[in-house]
Amino acid sequence: MISLRNVCFQYNETHRLLQHINLKIEEGEFVVLTGPSGSGKTTLSRIINGLIPYFYEGTLSGDVNIKNQDLKDMPIWQISQSIGSVFQDPKAQFFTSIVKDELAFELENYGLDRSFIHHRLDEVCKQMNIVHMKDNLLHTLSSGQKQNVAIAAATTMEPDIYVMDEPSANLDINATDTLKKQLIHLKNRGKTIVIAEHRLYYLMDLADRIMYMKNGRIEQILNPQELMHFSHEKLKNLGLRSPSLTAGYSPRNEEQNPIRDTAVDIRKLFVRHKRKKTPTIKGIDLSLKLGEVCALIGENGVGKTTLARTIAGLTQEKTGEIYVFGQREKARQRLKKVWFVMQDTVYQLFTDSVWNELLLGHERSLENKQQAEQLLKMLELWSLKEQHPATLSGGQKQRLVLAVGLMQNANIFILDEPTSGLDGSNLQRVISVIQKLKQRNCHVLIITHDHELVAGVCQRIIKLEDGKISQNILTASLDCKDMIQIMTKKEAHICRHQ
Repeated sequence: MISLRNVCFQYNETHRLLQHINLKIEEGEFVVLTGPSGSGKTTLSRIINGLIPYFYEGTLSGDVNIKNQDLKDMPIWQISQSIGSVFQDPKAQFFTSIVKDELAFELENYGLDRSFIHHRLDEVCKQMNIVHMKDNLLHTLSSGQKQNVAIAAATTMEPDIYVMDEPSANLDINATDTLKKQLIHLKNRGKTIVIAEHRLYYLMDLADRIMYMKNGRIEQILNPQELMHFSHEKLKNLGLRSPSLTAGYSPRNEEQNPIRDTAVDIRKLFVRHKRKKTPTIKGIDLSLKLGEVCALIGENGVGKTTLARTIAGLTQEKTGEIYVFGQREKARQRLKKVWFVMQDTVYQLFTDSVWNELLLGHERSLENKQQAEQLLKMLELWSLKEQHPATLSGGQKQRLVLAVGLMQNANIFILDEPTSGLDGSNLQRVISVIQKLKQRNCHVLIITHDHELVAGVCQRIIKLEDGKISQNILTASLDCKDMIQIMTKKEAHICRHQ
């Protein structure tokens, strides 16, 4: 189905990113591309689905064949009939504003009969469990819900090949399980599937081969059994995440009820969006302490980001009270005291260099310059101080936004999915940065679906269900199975506080 012979590629004048790739993928085969960030996984997937050279410019050499036809001889419409693509950022592939219109978009472009389109939409919505979202506006969906719609849209034309780039990056464990069921369905129907992924655990009983990439080359070809036997140290050296959902976790030996000052105290909080009749956040009471790292978890769309944005002052509460360091504060006042790091950090960077970003809005005194230098060195960004923020990797941008927050002398940080799409090495870097914030006696609230991040740094799990807190529990009291269960199972009418 897919054949690459001596394929090399480089973007414009940059160094050669892919080097001498030789690869054959048979019909019905399930292949996983993995490896450290920057190893060439996404670029290789873009070559297979035709985005290179049709959309991304650069120098491509070697032979690429799709279904025994040279890619250069295939018009883009023919490629899209044969290959369904799913990007890491679903917004990048949406063309309409309503879910059902997005699903119908490709079918309509091929001029298919209206009755067939309606039938196919109903079929796809049931398969992907998105019937309840069919009439929703895309911009109102959570990141995970958008990803589900993107995957559903890729299946509407029933292509023979699927190419997916980090499809689980924004999904919780339950949604990832839904994705896995859909992949099983596609595999059982004989579809050929290529997935570039850092999260490996859900693919171990699906993958036929795992391609480990580094520095633009395929360095190792493994089967899932071989990868499962890698030691923790070997996985760390390769920059890979664990291929097991439960491996490598041990409860932290921490003081069960340490005495800490309260950073944020939330009382009877209700939040309702303008276009919704019922509140998204329903009567929440919550205390957040200094020197503590909390995970805010729950299924996609339950209100995690809404709660976080309200705490930060970006969203106005309907009723209720929010106290910051003992003072009741309105939304505008909270904006000055709570530092929110968005999932898409590009909206928080404004200047032409890393150095200028830290000093934006500050007097360029010797003291401020020394503080900026200290923060950049602490967050491993000092060598990049002259670079434009747009040229940084996702993980580097996140660390830069954290540094800007520390320049504002913030003590309360909210991070929205800080490890989305990160490999094992960058996951550990994020954990290290969060530990440094904790040591500075900051409170860190993390919106996350990432069980490895929760296991690695969080002291408390706060779980939202239907706009309410259903779990509020210390991780030191949990073993790995307990933690995974809390992150996956619905716990209606249960509320444990410690």
